[in-house]
Amino acid sequence: MGLVLRFANLDRKVYWHDEVYTSLRTAGYQGPVVEQAVADRPDLTAADLMRYQQLPPTPSLADCWQALSANPEHPPLYYLLAHAWGRLFGASVGGYRAIAAIFGAIALPLIFWLTRQLFPQQPVTAWLAMALLAVSPVHLVYSQEAREYTLWIVGLLLANGTLVRALRQKSPVDWAIYGLALGLTWYGSLMTVLLGLSHLGFMVLSERRLRAWLGFGLAQGLGLGLFLPWIGTIVSRWQRLQAVTAWTRAPAPLEYLAQRWGMHYSVLAIDFNLPYDHLWTVLGAALVLGLGTIALVCLWRSYPRSTALFLGCGLLIPPLVLIGHDVIEAAQLSRNTRYFFPSLVLMPVAIAALITHWLTFSQRWVRRGGAGLLILLLALGLASGVSYGRADTWSNKGFSATNRWIANDINQRPNPMVIVNPSHISLGEAISLSYYLKPETPMWLLSEPVLPSPDALQTAHPQGALLVYKPDSALLKTLSPDWQAIDADPSVQFFPHDLVTLMPPPGP
Repeated sequence: MGLVLRFANLDRKVYWHDEVYTSLRTAGYQGPVVEQAVADRPDLTAADLMRYQQLPPTPSLADCWQALSANPEHPPLYYLLAHAWGRLFGASVGGYRAIAAIFGAIALPLIFWLTRQLFPQQPVTAWLAMALLAVSPVHLVYSQEAREYTLWIVGLLLANGTLVRALRQKSPVDWAIYGLALGLTWYGSLMTVLLGLSHLGFMVLSERRLRAWLGFGLAQGLGLGLFLPWIGTIVSRWQRLQAVTAWTRAPAPLEYLAQRWGMHYSVLAIDFNLPYDHLWTVLGAALVLGLGTIALVCLWRSYPRSTALFLGCGLLIPPLVLIGHDVIEAAQLSRNTRYFFPSLVLMPVAIAALITHWLTFSQRWVRRGGAGLLILLLALGLASGVSYGRADTWSNKGFSATNRWIANDINQRPNPMVIVNPSHISLGEAISLSYYLKPETPMWLLSEPVLPSPDALQTAHPQGALLVYKPDSALLKTLSPDWQAIDADPSVQFFPHDLVTLMPPPGP
């Protein structure tokens, strides 16, 4: 069932801004260059924008690498695989998402293997952990996202399992394998630093053997050594990295962040695409965090100390570092679910251990409670997965979530022209919208936050609807005083102000 949910309807969801940039960079195009090429062209069409989502007639790996290097916050491995996929099978929404789904499927046997490393005498715990991961909504969602996050999950599971094995086997080969796993994990995300901190915390609390520390240090060095080519890119593009990640340092209300923190854990068990403050989201967060707390207590009391410390460090250190950073620095790095993956991948293991303990308890009512909890979690996950599979969009699509509905509205207008408000996300949003527009639809991407003059508008598009896509108030204030800006009908499925019609004054 987990495989079916991961591969079903891969191309159904909105192909959103971030995924657009996956296709853009994979094809060897750089965002700023494309922005300059398409800006202020009233003759541009949706079909013209879509050409930047396909590999050029003569694909260049060098161009792809150059485009990836311009965005050092994203390690290149997934995108190089996508480039190879595009060359072999063609560039497509379903194809690029299939790569993520494949890694999402690989994660299932890996969590089974990791759990067997931690609980070698309890094979049932491994089966339960795999079942919980198979239906976990957040893992289903990211298994259909054309980004590198499921590759990172695979690396996280491998790195955790190989560390446990290396400490038990005490073999140089096993430490080397742990180092290789760390290298793979680094190529999944720069946030692998959180995994390193959790492993370091575990070693400090549990390990006194000099040979173990030597193996650990050499393995960490091997992992960073394998990542050295991209570290060089990060150093050489440091200013660019600071610019594209500036949003993480912007302040955000603590109440908003707290809702996001709860949601990160809620979507492990339940996700019906509801608001952050919805009752189901709050209950889901309470359920998962409550079970995680009880599981840690159970692990400490009923399992080997090393197992409890390993899972405790993995579950607690990454989120506490993220949350602590944002509270101290007044930042918002912790608002993203994906950054919590070092903790989230271990939660099914901890809960599976708790359920196993309850299922083997001497008292019948405890055993029944464990069975009931397992059924509840599996049912919630399956229901969420089915709901996700049938939907056309989801909350993880961010500001692009309603683009399909906006495009449907535009396609029904007589001879529409779409004017795109200039912003740091306008190119990605315009291309995301173009996926669902009629190919011949004109797309005028403004380079400055000033609407064209009435003469320019009527010259460029003398007949048909003039529509502004997601304008801000400052842009609309530049509209000629005798023109009107009319929001979309309130009955639409998107925010009416996201599609504004420009109406010229009545003729004489």
